[in-house]
Amino acid sequence: MFFRLLACLAIFYIAAKVLYRRYFHPLRKYPGPVFAALTSWYEAYYNIIKRGNLVVELERLHNLYGPVIRIGPNTLHFNYRRAYQDIYTNGSTLVKDQEFYHSAVSHAPQGSVGLCDRQESKSRRTILGPLFSRRAILDLEYTIQEKINILMTLLENHHNSPTTSVQMSAAYRSLTIDIITSYCFAESTNSLASGFGNYEQKSIQENLNRLWIQRHFPFLISFVSIAPQKLIIWLFPDFNSFVEMSAQYERQIDYLTNNPEDFSKVENETIYHHLLHPKVRERPSKTALIQEAITLVGAGSDTVGNACTVGTFYALKNPAIYQKLVEELCEAWPDKDRPLSYTTLEKLPYLTAFIKETLRFSIGVIHPLPRVVGPATPEVGGLKLPPGTIVEMSTLFLHMNPDVFPDPTTFNPDRWLDENSTNEMMQDLAPFSKGPRMCLGINLAWCELYLILGNVFRKLNMSLPDSNKDMIADYCHWDHVDYFSTQWQGDYEVFVQKITE
Repeated sequence: MFFRLLACLAIFYIAAKVLYRRYFHPLRKYPGPVFAALTSWYEAYYNIIKRGNLVVELERLHNLYGPVIRIGPNTLHFNYRRAYQDIYTNGSTLVKDQEFYHSAVSHAPQGSVGLCDRQESKSRRTILGPLFSRRAILDLEYTIQEKINILMTLLENHHNSPTTSVQMSAAYRSLTIDIITSYCFAESTNSLASGFGNYEQKSIQENLNRLWIQRHFPFLISFVSIAPQKLIIWLFPDFNSFVEMSAQYERQIDYLTNNPEDFSKVENETIYHHLLHPKVRERPSKTALIQEAITLVGAGSDTVGNACTVGTFYALKNPAIYQKLVEELCEAWPDKDRPLSYTTLEKLPYLTAFIKETLRFSIGVIHPLPRVVGPATPEVGGLKLPPGTIVEMSTLFLHMNPDVFPDPTTFNPDRWLDENSTNEMMQDLAPFSKGPRMCLGINLAWCELYLILGNVFRKLNMSLPDSNKDMIADYCHWDHVDYFSTQWQGDYEVFVQKITE
């Protein structure tokens, strides 16, 4: 009798909830699929069953219903610039959606990306900000150039024939991991020297591969975080690289905590100089320090590595783009054996245009990043919404707006050379997001992009094998959004030859 009563109550509760969300909820007037209005598992279906095709579905829904759609019981997705600005750029009264972030980054919820409390996030960014200021980047430019020189040597010496072509995605990601670890920890992972791959690179890729499971079943990652390492490796062998990476950062933190005098022996300032500084009022816990390290390495390597992969492919695919890049670089950089500074490279108009178009195509995070409307939020996209409403907009809809970027699916750096339209286009270029929660390492990313792509196109002759020239169909930027951020379904190879003149 008791269980029958319990079952009846459960059925009544579910029915009442369905009726409320469908007919009485404050967002009931906004169009969208009925299933999305009833349950958040609508998002899970497209993320897990459809392998991350939520953004493709959002595009279809906007074409069907208009610029504002209801895609969850309490969630609205927008598709126009004003809404993006209100949510992210001007959204000081909105906070990150804790349910989303603490699941999507459940492997590092105490890292800067996972911090949802506005004051806590501001404090962490205040501590780390000086390390990523433009002045700090310029002071440590040599660190970036040193790693690029290693890559150039490897490509010239070991990948310079049709039988020794190189997978550019692996090469670029190895480079960016070495750069970010040297920059943040003064201790490189030497991924380049280990054949374009180590446990950190594997861990980052594994995190991307399981992100949708992690997003909707975060307790699995929580279990990994607290269970004994041997048990985790036995139960989940794919987590081995993540466990190794966490253990490496824990050893670093323990050593520096117990040997503070060694701070003066490292080549450059590290994140630990800032996070463990005596002037920091509330020193983060060891768990928070480990998770911050994981966050910085993941965010600081994958975004730039992916952008370089995308940009290089389109340059090699289009001889006109490739020729313009090389001609401009040769004119500005007559002696390729003498390094050209970041401040000089960023003044080159076509290289700058090429990098901006690369960033437009290689969006850092393509999945919508939800924010929660607060009591003091004035409007979002011209709409007055009840507090607690979740609002979001994928950056894809900015970057592929045909009103701002004519023929948006065509990779065309020339569009950025028109000064009359550049200012407007820059308002819709947001590969690192915008506003108070934008990417902490944006200055470092721009510096890396100029130095990496400048060196690669100035110092190397590159070409695609015939089998790779039609690989655009495999790029999931448009038709197959397979991960949280835009990724290649496969990798392409490049023939490399050193420029001797």
